[in-house]
Amino acid sequence: MVFAGTLERVAKAMSFKRSYAQTPPIRVGDLMTRELVAVVPGQTFGEVVGLMANRPYRHVPVIHSDGRLAGVISDRDLLRKLAATTDWKAKLVEEVMTREVFTVKPETTLSAAVKEIIGRRINCLPVLDKNEKVCGIVTSTDLLSAFARLQSSLERVAE
Repeated sequence: MVFAGTLERVAKAMSFKRSYAQTPPIRVGDLMTRELVAVVPGQTFGEVVGLMANRPYRHVPVIHSDGRLAGVISDRDLLRKLAATTDWKAKLVEEVMTREVFTVKPETTLSAAVKEIIGRRINCLPVLDKNEKVCGIVTSTDLLSAFARLQSSLERVAE
């Protein structure tokens, strides 16, 4: 089968920042960020603003003390709340966060994750383990980076 040989050549040509053995990432668990910076619902909005202003990410999961997802705060949530109120520093995370968050599992395929991000017009998917605890996050940037590496590898193989 021609595809099998091509896949092996693509896997060898790929240069990932993370190590993926011999094959490109296929599932969310292969690509997700596992070391999260998260906040709890009772933290102040001012703390989140400070946290996100000094870090290169645009989404922060809000996690209950038992590890369950409470919501997500995005940079867009920050901008909306900052523009809408003068007492934003006193607001609590739980007053500002997006509560209805679509999630995925580590075994979700990357193509399914991409379809959800595009279809729902969102930019991150918290990842929940079998116990419904947050174990990672995958973002549109993660998915586009994987696509760029894969596309570059395919282009090298095609030459």
